[in-house]
Amino acid sequence: MVKVTLLTTSNCPYCPLAKEVWGELRKKHEFEFEVIDAMTPKGKELITKFNVMAVPTSIISYESGKEEVAFRGVPDPDKAAEKLVER
Repeated sequence: MVKVTLLTTSNCPYCPLAKEVWGELRKKHEFEFEVIDAMTPKGKELITKFNVMAVPTSIISYESGKEEVAFRGVPDPDKAAEKLVER
């Protein structure tokens, strides 16, 4: 199953909007979803691994094992939906 990991911070004004986009998509598509605070150890690990420079950042992990930074900033809902079916 596809997994979306959203890196956020508590003081980011755009992070709630990104959460909302992914939340709406979960009503129409089946995928795992995890929100991780960028300041936690796990968040810092992802920042290093994917060279993240800003939040919100959406990382998508596919069943094939491929992982990618799919969006920086608030994702466009249509483009995000397309990424969920990409293999």
